[in-house]
Amino acid sequence: MKVIRPGAAPHEEPRGVVGGHEISRETAGSEHLFMGIFRLPAGARSRPHFHADCESACYMLSGQMLIRWGDRLEHVVALERGDMLYVPPRETHVLENPSASEDAEYVVARNSPTEDAVEVPWAPR
Repeated sequence: MKVIRPGAAPHEEPRGVVGGHEISRETAGSEHLFMGIFRLPAGARSRPHFHADCESACYMLSGQMLIRWGDRLEHVVALERGDMLYVPPRETHVLENPSASEDAEYVVARNSPTEDAVEVPWAPR
């Protein structure tokens, strides 16, 4: 067993969101599980990306996000506090925070011990 406590220095993830503390291979020795708390600053947008070999689930803690997905990011869904979202493997998506003043904070769980994020340079930004 290993307890992961808040207090890890916030760090930018390669796809453009801010990570906090997490359970992963690196922090806990996990073999098949990733769970982390993330923040998308007010007005920010992630880079287009997908998670190659895992399913993801998101739970909104606070704020709002728009999730755009599809080959041309042609689909959109709005998430707010309490909402959950399922993301299948290899689904290209972008996270947007439509608020000018409130950060969005959310929990992500994956059946992978790492972030497993792949940026998609060909998707519209």
